[in-house]
Amino acid sequence: MYQFKDLSGLTRVAVGILWVYMISQAFFALASFYADVISSPPSGGSLALEGLLALIYLPALMLSFVIVGCWIYRASANAHAVGGGLTVKPGWAVGWYFVPVANLFKPFEAMKETWLASHYGSAWGSGEATSLLNWWWGLWIVSNIIANISWRMGNAEPQFAAWTGLIGSVIAVPLSLILIRLIKQISEAQRAIRQAEVFA
Repeated sequence: MYQFKDLSGLTRVAVGILWVYMISQAFFALASFYADVISSPPSGGSLALEGLLALIYLPALMLSFVIVGCWIYRASANAHAVGGGLTVKPGWAVGWYFVPVANLFKPFEAMKETWLASHYGSAWGSGEATSLLNWWWGLWIVSNIIANISWRMGNAEPQFAAWTGLIGSVIAVPLSLILIRLIKQISEAQRAIRQAEVFA
């Protein structure tokens, strides 16, 4: 039902945009912290720098959502092609991120199945997943909670929002690095398992 397609090109793009996102978020959070906490009330120069960095960070954020979402869909479709019997379909591997309550556990389930099927093929149900998945999802949940708090407090308490934004940017570093590692692991495993099938 699902056709296997090589992930190499999409993996390179996804990894690249995650690096851009991680770096741009760090600089934007530092600029916001400087403007709202260190130089409070913010000067014209600090606000201008914050605005300039926002023009880099926000497109990087949106692009990372789109490109990583495309990668998740394709990786899941490949996992279905080599594994079979997975419970989360490729469309829902992405779609569950947008469903309240279910987005707390279903995307993790989808990524775990993708990782297992990519490494163990049809025997994915008896495979053991990497602990990086737990770290990735735990940091993702914490990051979203902090981002939600920062957004809600932004207008009323800009200094508090700047502090939470800085904390969020610190968490985004290991979160992004772990996701990059998972993306590479899955891509490499799918390529290896596909080659094994072709030459079997």
